[in-house]
Amino acid sequence: MKVIHDSVHGSVRIEGGFTDLLSTPELQRLAMIKQLGLGYLVFPGANHTRLEHSLGTYHIAGLIADAVGLDEHSKKEVMAAAMLHDVGHGPFSHTLEVAFKTRKGMDHMDVTQKLITGEIRVSVEGLNGRSIPEILEEMELKPGSVASLVKKDTPDMCWPGPGKEDIEAAIIHGPIDADQLDYLMRDAHYTGVAHGTIDMERLMQTMMVRENRLVIDRSGVPAAEGILVARALMYSSVYFHRTVRIAEMMLNRGVREMDLVSDEIHMMNDCSLIEKMKTYGGFPRKMAISIIYRNLYKKALSLELPSLEQEDRKRLAEFSERIPELEREIAGRAGIDEKNVLIDIPGKDILISEPRMGETEVIVWENGLYPLSKYSTLPKALKRRNVHRWGILVATPEIHVESVKRAARYVLFG
Repeated sequence: MKVIHDSVHGSVRIEGGFTDLLSTPELQRLAMIKQLGLGYLVFPGANHTRLEHSLGTYHIAGLIADAVGLDEHSKKEVMAAAMLHDVGHGPFSHTLEVAFKTRKGMDHMDVTQKLITGEIRVSVEGLNGRSIPEILEEMELKPGSVASLVKKDTPDMCWPGPGKEDIEAAIIHGPIDADQLDYLMRDAHYTGVAHGTIDMERLMQTMMVRENRLVIDRSGVPAAEGILVARALMYSSVYFHRTVRIAEMMLNRGVREMDLVSDEIHMMNDCSLIEKMKTYGGFPRKMAISIIYRNLYKKALSLELPSLEQEDRKRLAEFSERIPELEREIAGRAGIDEKNVLIDIPGKDILISEPRMGETEVIVWENGLYPLSKYSTLPKALKRRNVHRWGILVATPEIHVESVKRAARYVLFG
């Protein structure tokens, strides 16, 4: 048995097979992947890692399992899924998610499932330890069952929710789950913002299973509202901070120029990817150096969503499928290299990296099952709220800002 002193949750106990899982290369690789990707460029304290988050999620999953009365086997299964739920993350966490989903048809959850079942294995020279599926089987857990908890198409806590067999999955992946509870508190702690305050004690007192559903008692509605608000505010102020987005676009553009296969990059960490970009040379090296020394592109054009007419919004939807083409057109008109123009139209990447963002209908128990919207106007309001302020963002090196601004306005809106 080990006790790890966590900066958010205090003492976290790890024992039995979980200590073996923690020692696997797949999990230890997460110690070198920043939880918030390039967020440290704006929030200097945001150097916490995916491994810290995985341990926190494991801890909270155990608390929820106890709160709702899961049996020991189910508790062990859900805690294993919680500890392993992020092993498929590539370097800089969600930063490269869209690129690899587009190129390889897999997101980090797909890779995570393959790592848990052993379809993909991290091989490290000099290390011959047991694999994740071998350890799980020694813990009398089925790797396939653990892997199935990581990704669900329909979160259990979303109204009206599926049945009893998905309660464990809901603890890992739902509108309110162990994953979100940890990352909201942890990210707020390390960034220094005040939006991630969550009444964890009240939640644990009011979470329960009723009619084969994972629910919140009526008395826990304020705590549930607090989580939804914290999530919305953290996306606006941290996860979709404009400077962070520009840095992410630069990293994506640099990686796009490299001939990397999905399996190769998913075995990298933050440092090894940056080193790979530096040794690759050319534009990838330029982007790596720019990120290391925070020499970032600047905003040339940003159109705020509230200011856009309905016709312009429809046009943006069409633009989202033509970003490389538009970057070339704008660069051509501005007379610069196309790599010096980056366009961000948020939308698809939210669906890929955080599909729960739109799930706000937590199930509430009050002598029957009811959606949270019966007791609160927040769910509907948050569904209408954009997590980002802009409909389109065009960035370029500072020297080209004025020429790109003029070219972008012409190309995009005539």
